[in-house]
Amino acid sequence: MMWRLFNNQFLFFWHIIRTRFLFWLIFISLIILSTRIAGNPHLTVFSLFFDGVSYATVETHRVTLPILWFAYFFVPLLILLNSFQQLWRTRTLHLRGLQISPKRFSKVNLLLIALVTTVYDVLLIIVMLITAMTAHSAELHVGNWNGALAVGGLFCITWLGVFLLLLLQAIGNRFNPPLALIIPASTLIMTAYTAFRRNPVSYLMLTRITETSTWYPILILLSINILTGLGYLIIERSLNLN
Repeated sequence: MMWRLFNNQFLFFWHIIRTRFLFWLIFISLIILSTRIAGNPHLTVFSLFFDGVSYATVETHRVTLPILWFAYFFVPLLILLNSFQQLWRTRTLHLRGLQISPKRFSKVNLLLIALVTTVYDVLLIIVMLITAMTAHSAELHVGNWNGALAVGGLFCITWLGVFLLLLLQAIGNRFNPPLALIIPASTLIMTAYTAFRRNPVSYLMLTRITETSTWYPILILLSINILTGLGYLIIERSLNLN
């Protein structure tokens, strides 16, 4: 039943987000492909997007918002917007007719968020890899990982980061749609301008991952995602009961 519901919901969900998804994916891909990194042995397309702002730079109080980093994690929010509310309004009578509980609908929402996150992250990292190979840029390093292992680590970190922000947006949309964009955006901006080392979003910046703790940010982000996902299901259940 869950798989049938997912397939059924996906068709309507894709119809809602497809224009925004394709537009933003193409837009970000063009930005990646247009980056000029050839000739600089210390610069990679990955560093342009994910280095962010180091703790040392924050402490100098001369911080500039890393626009490409911010855009990478904010664009998925613009893709989804309030699509789950639209999906529920469109499908509510049909779902109730099939006696499908709101709890099951919420679980499918999580699967759809995971799918969007995966497609977005995989495609853009592939574009970055193509750009890096074409420009013969420096090897990617994530903490003490490099090469293919670093690419895998980067994918895990960025996937967890995007998924977390989309979860926060989904929760926010249940209370106040404008805040569903403002809160994640504010979190990203605050992260760039502060050196609070226990902020899990800080691990979305490669310059804030130390060489001795590459697994640590992945485990922290995974734990936060699990807790936030459970929180989303609990909130959905309580609101639907009311």
